Amino acid sequence: MINLLPDNDKREIRAAHTNVILLRYNFLLVVVAAFLLAGCAIVYAALTAGKVNAETTNQQNISRAAAYEPTKKQAEEYRKNLKVAKQILDNEVIYTDLVFAITNLLPKDTILDDLILNSSTFGASTIINAHAKNYEAATALKAAFENSELFQDVHFQAISTTTGEGGNEQYPLNVTINVTIKGQKK
Repeated sequence: MINLLPDNDKREIRAAHTNVILLRYNFLLVVVAAFLLAGCAIVYAALTAGKVNAETTNQQNISRAAAYEPTKKQAEEYRKNLKVAKQILDNEVIYTDLVFAITNLLPKDTILDDLILNSSTFGASTIINAHAKNYEAATALKAAFENSELFQDVHFQAISTTTGEGGNEQYPLNVTINVTIKGQKK
């Protein structure tokens, strides 16, 4: 087949065909843009509905939480009391354990005459009176107190003999030791 159309008509036909293709692309572009806008609108509507729903739920939860406000205050007060109780228990000194620990430190041939323990004796200088059979036992008592974790600043205040009436014949030495009690925490 021989194409006998003039060149000008050929160009016009090609241009018309290109215009139809461009028109189809433009139409497709408009459809895709409308689809994207519709999708954006749907997503926006869903997000807005979700926001409204979340705000409503939040308001309902706030109103429900207000009913539990007294319980919350009681729980906070209880928590504060537990902290105070823990602090007290952490600083608690069990006197019986401390007395047993001190008596376990006593070397052979020594006895305690008196031992005063109260909250004011901890961390302060305290006098402990003891009796010993001999000087070696007295120095062993001082050394035992010095090596213990219960005492600090251990030194003799006096060592004297107790003879005569009212004296102890089995333990003739009266030993007075000045110590600072650190204590033994629970």
